[in-house]
Amino acid sequence: KPAAKTSAISRRAFVVGALGASTLLAVAAFAPPSLPSWNILNPLPPTKEGPTQVTTWNALEAKYRNAVSAGNLYSPSDYSEFFYFPYPVTASPYYKNVITRLPGPPDIPTQVVNPFYANDPVLSKVAAFNLTCVHLRCIVNPGYAGTPGSGEFRLQCPCHGSQYRLTDAVPVAGPAFDLGLLPLPRVKLSYDSATGNITATDLDGTAGVGRTD
Repeated sequence: KPAAKTSAISRRAFVVGALGASTLLAVAAFAPPSLPSWNILNPLPPTKEGPTQVTTWNALEAKYRNAVSAGNLYSPSDYSEFFYFPYPVTASPYYKNVITRLPGPPDIPTQVVNPFYANDPVLSKVAAFNLTCVHLRCIVNPGYAGTPGSGEFRLQCPCHGSQYRLTDAVPVAGPAFDLGLLPLPRVKLSYDSATGNITATDLDGTAGVGRTD
């Protein structure tokens, strides 16, 4: 009789212990990266890259002049460069970015200006943003909307029609505008006048995230 009672208690203890372990594993699976369990139960978060040179002013200017000479002023993809930052494509396809030389006189009446660097003689003529649409994460591309000469250079989504201003990436049309979503994340830049290098220093926002509330 006593032996049977001891066996029953052992089975109960085993079941309780198993349930407790399952609960801990479930909680650990959703733990934030700061907890040690993240390194055991989930892949390690990718390492964020530091400042990265993405182009030079001379290279962007040459692409722009060549595009204008070929009659492609209204095809800004022809004078843009694409790069992954601050994570490589092997870590996430959503961190593809673009840097574009913004059009200006004499090709259009008024210089298109990057408002984040309005007083910088070089960076005011350059825009750089993440290309993951904040609506449903398609990849947008530099394009043009409006009549020639209107200055409506935009980033356009081929999937559902969202459009963002090329200067500040604020949604101006399509689902991203209708839903009041966030702008595309801005790539922060620095310029070295001695070398002409343009460097990506940080990403202001999270790729593909349209709301933070």
